[in-house]
Amino acid sequence: MPAGTMFAKFKSANVAATTSVQNVAEGNPITQYFEIGKPVACAGPELVWRIHDGYRKSDNKECSVFIFEKKVAEKLHKPRRKETITELLKGSVKTLERFRHPRILQIYHTVEESADTLAFAAEPIFASLSNVLAFHESKTYENASVAPAAGGGATQTQPAAAGAQPQRPAHAKEYNFLDMELKYGFLQLTEALSYLHYSGHVIHRNVCPSSILITKRGIWKLAGMEYVERMNETDLNSSIPCPPWSNRVSKMAQPNLDFMAPETQTSSKCSLLSDMFSLGMVICAVYNNGRPLIQAGNSTSNYAKQLETLDDHVHKLMPRLPIALQEATSRMASRDPTARPTAQLLQLIKYFIDPAINALKFLDVVNMKDTQQKSQFYKTTLIEAMPLIPRKLWWQNLWPMLKSEINNGEVLAAVLQPVMLFVQEATHSEYDALMSATMKIVYNTPKSIQASVTILENLHLIIEKTKPEDVTTDIMPMLFFSFDGSTIQVQSAAVVAVGNVFDSIDELSIRRMVLPKVKMVFEKNITDPKIVQNVLICIERVMDRMERAQVMEEVLPLLANVRIPDPDIIMRTVRIYHKLFADKSYGLTVETMATNVLPLLIPHTVNPSLNFEQYCYLLEVLQQMLEAIDRQQRNKLKLDNLSMASPERHRTLRHQFSTDNMNAPPFNIPNLRIDQRKTSSAEDMARKNSGGSGMLGGWWFGCSPSSPDSNFLRVGNVFPNRRLSDNTLMTPKIRIAPSCASSPGGTPGSGLPTRRHSSIGPQERRGSTINLSPPTGGSMPNTSSSVPFLLSSSMQSIRSRRTSTVLSSGPLGSGSGLLQQLGSGMYQLFSGRN
Repeated sequence: MPAGTMFAKFKSANVAATTSVQNVAEGNPITQYFEIGKPVACAGPELVWRIHDGYRKSDNKECSVFIFEKKVAEKLHKPRRKETITELLKGSVKTLERFRHPRILQIYHTVEESADTLAFAAEPIFASLSNVLAFHESKTYENASVAPAAGGGATQTQPAAAGAQPQRPAHAKEYNFLDMELKYGFLQLTEALSYLHYSGHVIHRNVCPSSILITKRGIWKLAGMEYVERMNETDLNSSIPCPPWSNRVSKMAQPNLDFMAPETQTSSKCSLLSDMFSLGMVICAVYNNGRPLIQAGNSTSNYAKQLETLDDHVHKLMPRLPIALQEATSRMASRDPTARPTAQLLQLIKYFIDPAINALKFLDVVNMKDTQQKSQFYKTTLIEAMPLIPRKLWWQNLWPMLKSEINNGEVLAAVLQPVMLFVQEATHSEYDALMSATMKIVYNTPKSIQASVTILENLHLIIEKTKPEDVTTDIMPMLFFSFDGSTIQVQSAAVVAVGNVFDSIDELSIRRMVLPKVKMVFEKNITDPKIVQNVLICIERVMDRMERAQVMEEVLPLLANVRIPDPDIIMRTVRIYHKLFADKSYGLTVETMATNVLPLLIPHTVNPSLNFEQYCYLLEVLQQMLEAIDRQQRNKLKLDNLSMASPERHRTLRHQFSTDNMNAPPFNIPNLRIDQRKTSSAEDMARKNSGGSGMLGGWWFGCSPSSPDSNFLRVGNVFPNRRLSDNTLMTPKIRIAPSCASSPGGTPGSGLPTRRHSSIGPQERRGSTINLSPPTGGSMPNTSSSVPFLLSSSMQSIRSRRTSTVLSSGPLGSGSGLLQQLGSGMYQLFSGRN
C-alpha cells in the first residue's frame, strides 16, 4: 500500500487529530515537502522531540517528521533560555547530517524553523528505546505497588521521595524484545560508538534510551548529538575536560544524569570510555525491566549516593543477562575507566558471533555494496541464515529491504530467491496484507531470464497464497506470455509451471492455450532431454483435464516423436501409454496399440540404459497390451469360425498325401512267392492258452484272443523295465525260386535261399538251429515240432542282446532273469508232453 494511501486512511478515520497536527506544524516550511500524520513516539533531551508518521510528497516515500514546539521550553524554563534550547536542538540535527553511517539516524530533510516550531524529517521510526522501556517499567509498577531497582537501594524503594521514580515519557510503546533483537541492537550501538570514536573523533556524552531510536525495520540508531565533544585526533586515549551535571543549568540542556559516567560528574573529565560506561548502563536498564540502576531524579546528591552501591547492583543483576554478555557488561559499568573495553574490542566478544547477526549486518549496508556482492548475499548468505532468524524479524527487518530491491532489475533474480521463501512461509493473511501488492509489480515488469525462471518455478507457491481473481488477472497472462519467449530456459520453466498449477487453469485455457504452446516448445526443442522430460511431465498431469478425443489426436503423435533413449524419458513415455491403456475412456484400440504403440516400445526392451526395475515395468506394460490384443483377436476369430488353436484343419491335408491313399501302378517280380509270416513259439503258446485262465493267457500278454493286436508280444504290464527292442518278432521269409542254377542267391542243393527282411539291419543276422528247408516233397515243415527249439533259441537271442538281465532279483528268485526261468519252465513242459 502506498504511503499516501496509508496516511489518507488515517486522516479519514481521525480528522480531528490530523487537523491538530497540521495546526502544530502550521507555518513551518517542512509542510511544503512532507505530509504529516499522527504522533507515534518521542525522543531527545527530556523527550522534547515529538515523532510523527509522514511521507514525502514528491515520491510518497515513508518517513518520520520530528517536531519541537518552542513553547515547551518556555513552560519548563525561563523565557530567556528558549533560544538556548532551540540552538542546541538545531545543532544536534546539523551534527547528525554530518555523520553519515548505517548506525546513525539518517536525515531525509534538514531542520526547518518557524516562529513556533523546529522540524526535520528522518527515516521511519517506530519508537525510541525510552518509549519501549517505559512500557516495561509501567508493567512492573502494575505488578507491584513498590518497584525497587535491581539492587534494592533505599532511594528507589521510597515512593514518597521526590524524583525517586524514573521519568515516564508521554508515549510508552508496547513492544517485547526478542533475544536476537537485543543482541543485534547492542551490537549496532557498539558499531555507532566505534564510528564516532575512531572515525568521527568525538565523544557522544549522552548515550541513553532517549537518544536511541528504533526504526520500523527494527534497527537501533544512535541520535541525540546535542552534547558531543571533539577529541584530539592524535591522542584518543586521553581525557578532555567537560562540564558536570549541575542544578543551575536547565536539565533539557544537559545529558541524562542517570547514564552519565562517574568521572564526568566527579572529575569534570570525559573520554571515549565514558561513552562505554553509558552503554553498559543502557544494557543494565534493558534487563532491569526498563529502569536504570541509577535513578538520581536530576539530583546530584542522589547520584553520588547510588554510585557508591553501583557495583553491588551490577553484581546482583548479572544473572539476568546472557552468560556471554555478563563479563563485558560488568566491566563497562565499572567506576574505573581503565577496566572498560573499547567499542572496537566489544564488537569482538563471543556474544556477537552469530551467522544470523552477520546476515542482518550485511543487509543493513547492502546498498553500499556492488551488484555482484548483493547477488551473492541474497542467493547464498541470506538463504542460509533465514532459518536462524526469528520470524518476527523476517517481516520487520528483512522484508522491507527485499521489497526495496524489487525495482532493481540488476539484482531482481537474486532477490527473488529469499522472496520465494517468504511466499512459502507466509500465511494467507500475511501474504495478502504485506506481499500481494509487491508481487503484482514483479508480474508486470520486464524481468531477466533468471528472474522469470525463478518466478515460474515457484508459481505453484504463489498461486496457493494469491486470491483467485488475482490469479486470473495477473498470473495467468504472465504464464502464457512466457511460452512466447525466445529463450529455452524460460520456455522450459513455463512448461514446468503448467504441470505444477494445472489445477488452477480452466479447461478451455488448457485446450486452446496450454496444449498448443507446450507442443510448440516440444517441437522446437525435440532433442533437448530436459525440455522433453518437462513436456512429458506436463502432458501426464494435464491429460485428465483434456477431452479424450483431443488426447488421442494430440498426445499420441507427440509421444511418437520422442526419440531420446534416456531411461527417465522412456519410463515417462511408458507411464503415459499405460495410462491411456488402463483408462478405457481414452479409447486406445488394439489396432493403435499394435501399429503405433508396440513398435515404439518393443525396441526399448534391449536398451542397455534401463535398470532392472525399469525393464520389468516396461515388460509388464508390453505383456498387458499383448494380452489385450490376443484376447480381442481370439474372440474375433472364433466368431469367424477360424480357431487358430485347433489342428483339425490340417488333418485332411495329411491324409490326402498319405502313402495309403497313393495310387501306384502294380509291380510284379517274376517267380516271386510270399509265404505267410511265421509266428514265434511264444505267440503260438499264447494263442493256445488264450482260453482265459492260463498263466500265459490274456493276463500275460495284456490282451484278449479277439484283440486285433493279439499277434504281437505284449509284456509291458508285467515287465515295466523291459525295453521295446526286447519284444522280438520273427520277420517274414521271402523265397524266390531261381530261374536257373546260376541265379544270384541260389545255393545248389539247398532250395530257395533265405533273404533278410528290409526291417533287419544290414549287419544283423539271426542264428537259428531250426531247419527251415523245404522237404523233398516240396511241402513246408511242421513248425509245431520245432517249437521247443524255437523258444529256446529266441530266449538265447534275447539274453545275448542285453547287457544285463531285465530283473536281477524278484519274487522268482535272485541271480537269474525272469525270462530265463520262464523259458526253461516252458521247455520242460513241452518236453514232458512230447
